[in-house]
Amino acid sequence: MPLLAHAWGAPLGEPVSDDFDFLHRALRLSRGSAFDGFGSLLYWRPLSRQVYFSLMAPLILGAPAMVAALHTILLAAAAGFLYRALRVRWTGPLAALAASFPLFAESTRVLLGWPSAFQDLGALLFATLAIHEAAHRRLPSTLAALVAALLCKEVAVLAALLLPWVPDARASSLGVGATGDGPRTSALSAPRSTHLWSGAVAATVTTWALVYLLVARQHGGIRFGHELVADPASRDSGIPLRLMWALTNAARSAFSLPAEPARGDLALWMALAILLTVAALRFALGKDARQRLREAWPWVLWGSAWFLAAAAPLFEAYPGWWPYRSVLASLGLGVALTAFLGSAHPWLVGGLLVLRLVSFAASPGPPATMTVSPPTHGSSMDFERLARLQRVTRGIHRLLATHYPRLPANAAVVQRGLPLMTEYGLGGNEAVQVWYRDRTLHWMRFEEFRRHPETPVVTVVEFQPYRDRQFALVAPDAMRALLRGVDAIAGAQWTEALAQLGRADSLQGDRQARVFLGTVVSKRALALTSLGEKTAAEREAREALVIWPENFDSHFVLAQLRFEAGRLAEAEAQLDSLLSQDPGDRGALELRERVRAARSGALR
Repeated sequence: MPLLAHAWGAPLGEPVSDDFDFLHRALRLSRGSAFDGFGSLLYWRPLSRQVYFSLMAPLILGAPAMVAALHTILLAAAAGFLYRALRVRWTGPLAALAASFPLFAESTRVLLGWPSAFQDLGALLFATLAIHEAAHRRLPSTLAALVAALLCKEVAVLAALLLPWVPDARASSLGVGATGDGPRTSALSAPRSTHLWSGAVAATVTTWALVYLLVARQHGGIRFGHELVADPASRDSGIPLRLMWALTNAARSAFSLPAEPARGDLALWMALAILLTVAALRFALGKDARQRLREAWPWVLWGSAWFLAAAAPLFEAYPGWWPYRSVLASLGLGVALTAFLGSAHPWLVGGLLVLRLVSFAASPGPPATMTVSPPTHGSSMDFERLARLQRVTRGIHRLLATHYPRLPANAAVVQRGLPLMTEYGLGGNEAVQVWYRDRTLHWMRFEEFRRHPETPVVTVVEFQPYRDRQFALVAPDAMRALLRGVDAIAGAQWTEALAQLGRADSLQGDRQARVFLGTVVSKRALALTSLGEKTAAEREAREALVIWPENFDSHFVLAQLRFEAGRLAEAEAQLDSLLSQDPGDRGALELRERVRAARSGALR
């Protein structure tokens, strides 16, 4: 419930970015096979890509919220598998707290809301199933779950080697009131069984690795993340540095902390240190606590080893940290910390839960609206950024689907003024092709349309910052008339400019296109100012500010009119307002210098 509450309001399940690569293949808009990256140059993950997207494509495109609901159920199932594995010898509360460890993290929300994150969710789901089966010493089902985890994501490969060492149903109990019958032995004390399991797991992993390498080399040129790193300094970084980077960031992500140090980090680490110190004191002073620690020690060691083994492969992604990738590692960290603190006193585990909930609650929620610029904090793909991308794709998709249920073959759609670093979310041309199931469709950037306005296009999608409706459609002929009007202003053809701007206004059917209409009216104010029609120019400038308060030209017109009227303070205030939007505009800077010079002369 805390996880869902902290994700509330985000367009969960909406496809973005890599989703369109995979959907493009799943819908057979481009060629794909079981032995390639399914639209990606990186990695071979047939279960979480080929199988998942082929089955889920209709749901992803038609009912994305149901995808999020399914991911929520699968995440709960993963926690349930781990709980049942621990519950054999742990008390219910401690088993539940350890199993919930991956649930209360900023990054886990990405697993709920992004179809492509099934690569990590699937690995977590099948890894916990493998742990559950291993804890009950069921070898065939353990190996089957292990194969499924590896076919979802290769990050499970090192952790898989720890499956033979899962403390089994006969292992020492943890916590007061633990249940279970039979002699208190562990997997570590059954050499023959351990050797059998180790051999079976090693054979399974080796077979998977050989098949993976065969696919990578012969069936599609599969590559690894480090091969695509362009920065020489990052590419040449040593493995010890990368490993430390992976382990440190995995630990930070488990506590909902961003990769970069931030305010509040010290308080969290101090609180955790206090919990560990209190536990150490109880072990030093209490015989019963030491006995419980001895019984829990296999779990502490196993959980720590799992964390290290699952986090270490993430060094391959250096230097781009995406926190949700570490969810599999957080599983082991939760087991180790819960076993250690729970041996000292159950209340210490409660303190750990409170600490993690506070840290989780302090992480950014989904943005209420889209801003022009992306967040300046966090990682390159955390939940806040994912929700921002999903708002863009959902807004554009719904708008196009409402006004254009079908598009003709080879149609082009112009995109204008999209928020910074969101074009990536559309996956190139693949988003519009997937939406309409037509590989001939394509986007056109506004800069290209500006150079070639004669190009036939269906519509112009325009971003509207600071509005309830943040996307609008502009009629292509209306945009062409606006461009002709702007060119006429640049050529000092004021009458022609007014004619073209009037035509642009009349051709635009959607009157909620506030950025476009505000631009038209503000350009009209510029032309009227140059014609000396000051009253009309001020009226138009003020109207444009009502339509689109952030428009640049209206502030410039009002500043110029105030300057000519000798109202210098008002002129400078208008210029300061527009320069806050575009600090480098030469015309505004020159006019402000003239205003300041005039004010200085007036003061003397």
